[in-house]
Formats: sequence, C-alpha cells, structure tokens
Amino acid sequence: MFLDAFTAAPEVRPMFNVGAGFDIQTGRYLTGEHGESVLCGGVPLITGIAGRGNTYKSTVADFFKLTMLDRYSGTALMEYDTEQSKSPVRFTELSRHMRNIRNVDLVDANRLRISDATIYSGNKWFDILKEVAKERTKAKDKLTCTTPFFDRKGNQIKIMQPGMAGIDSLSQFRTDVVLNLVEKGTVGGSDRNVESMRDASSKTQMLNEIPELSASAGIYFFMTAHVGDKIQIDPYAPNIKKLGFLGQGAALKNVPEKFTFLTNNLWQTISATPMINQSTKSVEFPRNQEDDLRGSTDLMEVKMMNLRGKTGPSGLPFSVICSQSEGLLAGLTEFCYIRQFERYGLGGNLQNYHLDLCPDISLSRTTIRGKLEQSWRLRRAMEITGEMCQINNLWHHVDRSMLCTPKQLFDDLKAMGYDWDELLGNTRGYWVFKEQEEAEPLKFVSTWDLFKMRKGLYVPYWMSGFTPKEITLT
Repeated sequence: MFLDAFTAAPEVRPMFNVGAGFDIQTGRYLTGEHGESVLCGGVPLITGIAGRGNTYKSTVADFFKLTMLDRYSGTALMEYDTEQSKSPVRFTELSRHMRNIRNVDLVDANRLRISDATIYSGNKWFDILKEVAKERTKAKDKLTCTTPFFDRKGNQIKIMQPGMAGIDSLSQFRTDVVLNLVEKGTVGGSDRNVESMRDASSKTQMLNEIPELSASAGIYFFMTAHVGDKIQIDPYAPNIKKLGFLGQGAALKNVPEKFTFLTNNLWQTISATPMINQSTKSVEFPRNQEDDLRGSTDLMEVKMMNLRGKTGPSGLPFSVICSQSEGLLAGLTEFCYIRQFERYGLGGNLQNYHLDLCPDISLSRTTIRGKLEQSWRLRRAMEITGEMCQINNLWHHVDRSMLCTPKQLFDDLKAMGYDWDELLGNTRGYWVFKEQEEAEPLKFVSTWDLFKMRKGLYVPYWMSGFTPKEITLT
C-alpha cells in the first residue's frame, strides 16, 4: 500500500491550559482515561507575541510562562533577556496570584534562570540551548511524563517534562556576526550597510531550527517582537500585507518572515487603555477601599488578537486585563468578557450583582477584584462562566443541545444532588501530568464535563458511589 512506507506524526500535540480566555479559542476537548473531557488548548510548542511599545506583550508572555510553572510541577524557564529589563523580583511580583508558586523563590527552586545579552550573544545562548536539548533527548526516558490524552490505538500519550525558553525580545536578538559589524563599523558608515541583512539571516537560521528542536526535546518557546510603522520608500509601490490581520501600515520590526509562520500562535497586543472610572476618576476595579488614587493607570485593558493561529480562529479581537504592578489578571479578564455579552451568567443589577454559578458571593465594581483574589471558589465560577460564554460564541461545531445558561447549569446540577461548594472549591479545570496527580489536591472537572453531567452523560470519576437524581431539565 502507498501509505505503509510512512510513519505517522503524533496525532495529538498536547497544549497546556492557562485560562484567561486563551484555551477555548485555541483548543478542543478530547476524551480522557475515565471518560472526562480534557481541553487540549492554550500553550503550544512555539508562541509569538508581537506589539508596539507599552502594549504589554512581555506581560502576556510572562503570564503564559508563570502559569505553566504554577500548574505543571517540574517545569523550568530559561529566560534570555535581550533588553536587560528582566529580574527575578519582577517574576515574583507577577506570580503573586498563582496558587502554587506565589510563595516560592523560583531561582532558589532551580526553576528560573535569567540571562541576558551582556553575558551571551544570541548565537552563543542558542548554542548552549541546543546542547541542553541534546542532553534532554538522551535522558528522554527519565523526563517522560504521561498526559491525559490518547492516540487512536488507545495508548496514553507521553511527552517530555516541559522546559521553557523565553526570548524577550527577538527584535533585539543579536548574534556575533552582527555585533562584529557594530564593533568595527561607525554609525552611518557604509561598512554597516549589510547589518540588517546579516541580522535577518542569522535569525532566520535560528528560527528554522526551532520547530524540530522544540518538538524533539520538549522545549517550549516564547518570543516577543516589536511592531512599528512600515516605512515605504517608494510611494508608488504596492502595499503587500504579509499578515492579513496586521494593521495597515504596521510591520514586525527586526524579525524575519519565518517568525510569522513558524510560530504555532502569533498573538498581537494592539493597544492598552487605562481603566479609569468616569465618576470617581480612580481605578475602575480597585483592589480595596484604599486603592482610590485619582488618575491611576495601574489597571489596563489590553486589546489583542491572534494574528496567526494554527489551532483556532485568527483575527478575532478580544481583551485581557493587566495590572502594571501585578500582571495579567485572569479573573477580571473573564469578568470583562462575559459582561460584554449581555452580562452572560450575571444576576442582579448593574451596581450589585453575582455570578449565577456562585450566587452567595455578592459583587460590585469596587469589591470584585478583591473577592476574586480571596476566593478560589469565585475564581473557578468565573473561569467556568467565561468558558461557557466562549463555547457558546465560538464553537459552532459542537452539539448545541448540550449547551445551557449558567443559571440552568447551576439549578439542574443542584437538583441532581451535586454540591456546588465541592464543584467550585475543590476542583480545577486544567489537566496535569498523571505523575503529579497524587500531589495535586484539586480534582479535575472541565467545563464540558459540567455540560455532560447536566445531561446525565457523565459523573466525575473521583465521585465514587455518587448517583445523580433524575430530573427534568430546566
């Protein structure tokens, strides 16, 4: 047979769940060992984040990395800082909302190493990374972890324990070839005319190596790049857009074309706008009563889109909420998402409201940020509500009869005998490796599992002995 001579590539490349609206739009649910629905979405092998200055591209990238460090034990991050702006203290500040690593010194725990261009040129850093990749490949058996995903033959998919490599930014990434031109030449001199060409060539060579390096050694790449105005020397030349959703007149700066199609997801941070309440002129969602500084710009709405997504829609605008001091705030991001769709899953009025999945916690503009910080149960309810809203808006390929409103989900599961305090307070929606499940205190239940539970099609595998009551669905 024609195909018998060829070995098939892996059918599933597991992606790591990070929440904040990124998982649903890049993923899909697959069936796990116990019939549970596991979301394969979020962080793929190679992630790019592009944006103009002060649009929080590094903050978004750091959110991805820190969430993986928080949720997947044993994961480590090698950060290569080309702009000499990173520090362990900053990573500590950005992880204060993380459940597992907020009190962990990641450097002392040997899970974070920051290097920069004053220590290694770009090519020397990458050469060391390739040597690390070779050592990881040799030790593959020791580093293999079991995911909850299966191939078509029923074999549980195993991958290497993730290592992460961050390049912030690729625009400023310089190799020895370019540095030698800079050292020997003079600003504006003809001897530096080939600098841009050599810079692009060396980065292209590196980018060409990254996909195989990433997949074979289990190294997950995060690269940021600057966006600036496109300089059109010839006013009569046709304006050809290499990325369909990149704004007119905009261009990726000092990165080769390979960056646009070798990344699995290429996010763009488009703009950042201070979230200031029009009545009080202070922050829209204060941390507490003391957080009332007029004109505070700490809280920002960052508009984004996926310029090129290989597992989900491209060109779909959405917003994430970032604090300049605390990083990306997943709960507030999910809240602002559901609020724009006719207050999906929210009960009450404009001033005082609650989540239909968590009606006992009253919320308002001035309290929601603090209560999300304090309550895991509220954060889970917000995450589930956000994912339900995204599935309803974006997933037109699923059986729509499975869907319902958050109020229907809450009422029907409660009538069936499920305990919402347990479903929210003692569960997680993200998958973990089988090897870390024993040490993981939270039980797994996904948003799609909840839809199936309401239909009587699934009972969480960890709820041994429980039989739901038969009811008429609302």
